[in-house]
Amino acid sequence: MKKIIFAIVAVLATAFGAAAADYAYTLVVNKTDGSKVNFLFENTPVASFENDNLNILESLSGLEFSYPLSEITDMTFDKELIPDGVENINLGESDVAFGLSKETIDVFGLTAGSLVNIYDLKGNLRAQGIVNADKHASVSIAGLEHGAFIVKAGNHTFKFIH
Repeated sequence: MKKIIFAIVAVLATAFGAAAADYAYTLVVNKTDGSKVNFLFENTPVASFENDNLNILESLSGLEFSYPLSEITDMTFDKELIPDGVENINLGESDVAFGLSKETIDVFGLTAGSLVNIYDLKGNLRAQGIVNADKHASVSIAGLEHGAFIVKAGNHTFKFIH
């Protein structure tokens, strides 16, 4: 009887643990080339339209982004699982590469305008950058305390210890 009760408790704990996953809510800009750019709500994105451009200002980080309206199909809202485990690593072959130095994380091969987010292990956004026209982003990690971090760039993740 004790084994049955223990098994039921274990199943319920697993089910509730899986349901308690953390999500980040985002504003999604869908582009005509099929790519998407996500802006985290926690960065307070503010969208405006000026001179046939969609302008987005992230109030928290101060980063500004501008996209020609002719390259935008629509904007939506979404939520995505905050990467916090090995199971979220993209193991498929890809042309995306990560580089790490004492001062920066470099990401190569993503679509221009893609966000590169660095999270601590609690899921808090700690640094952010954007991929330039050369498909490269360099994000400073000089101000981060020592510890483990997760980089999310497009559909790819990279973990590092600083």
